[in-house]
Amino acid sequence: MKREDSELNKGICPECRGNVIFTSFEKICEGCGLVLDEIYGRSSYLFNNNQQKNVLCKQYVALGERTNFIGGLGTYIDYENSKYFKDKSGKLLPASEQRLFKRLKQNYAQFIRIKNHETEYRVFNILNKISTYLNLNMNIRKNAAYFYKKITKNEKRVINNISLIAFCIFYATRKEFHNAPVTITEISEAFQNFGHRVNPRLILRDGIKYKTHLTKNSSPHNCEDYLARLINNVINHKIIKNRMKKKGVFWSPKELEDHLTIMSRKILKKLTSWNRGGRNPFILTGAVIYLADKLIAEEQNQKSILTQKIISEATKIAEYSIRDHYVNLLKPLFIKDKI
Repeated sequence: MKREDSELNKGICPECRGNVIFTSFEKICEGCGLVLDEIYGRSSYLFNNNQQKNVLCKQYVALGERTNFIGGLGTYIDYENSKYFKDKSGKLLPASEQRLFKRLKQNYAQFIRIKNHETEYRVFNILNKISTYLNLNMNIRKNAAYFYKKITKNEKRVINNISLIAFCIFYATRKEFHNAPVTITEISEAFQNFGHRVNPRLILRDGIKYKTHLTKNSSPHNCEDYLARLINNVINHKIIKNRMKKKGVFWSPKELEDHLTIMSRKILKKLTSWNRGGRNPFILTGAVIYLADKLIAEEQNQKSILTQKIISEATKIAEYSIRDHYVNLLKPLFIKDKI
């Protein structure tokens, strides 16, 4: 290995003894084409006009505008833990300038990054915390930040920045169309857990006031969007396994999940938009799962496993809401006229 390193340092390929040439980022043998090493060059950054030509510096950067990570607003002086500073050509700066940049890095780096962006810095830090808490993907986080910046750019005065970012998170989840949309209540509870006084009424107020600045082609969620998520919550309830044993059902939780999913989709397929009648799709999905369990029990000649209380605890839907949807809508349609 030492012999190969010495040959490589002399510009000789250890395989075919050919000459070593340099490309932008690699050392390559001119004869056999073997990639011998990668070159990690030091980047050079300038804050100047792109029209000014400089062969040494081909990269131009400006103050960071990364919407998904507000900590990147502005730029750092060198690396975070670097003690000695170099100029664009890699030479150490004089001692006086070393002291100057060290003082700037220690005392003013944070201030420079968030200067004139203090509110945005605080709001986007909250966005990161809430996104992690709700387990939202990066695309939703970026879209929420984009919507926030678009609204604040077009609005002269925002009533409440915290409730606005809460609305942007909700709107971003609506636009994402993933199979686990987040409700306004869940978002407000997440903010309250972090000590912010945000309630569903404030989120709806901001939605009505600021939605005109966003695209208007969004469509509301339906029950099918919530089905997989709510069934998963029910299956993972702490008493489901004991409940299955008590009722003499010897399926695995996965088998019960599959049966509930198939039966619930059959029910939803028969529920027309007229039957749904503008009802809350999240609550209606919980009632559909309750009905599906009853229909499966009758079909398999066994006892029902789920109760309205179990579904309420698992899905955070009020028990009386499940009962109201089941008694007034689903029971007249499906209990007499079975699937």
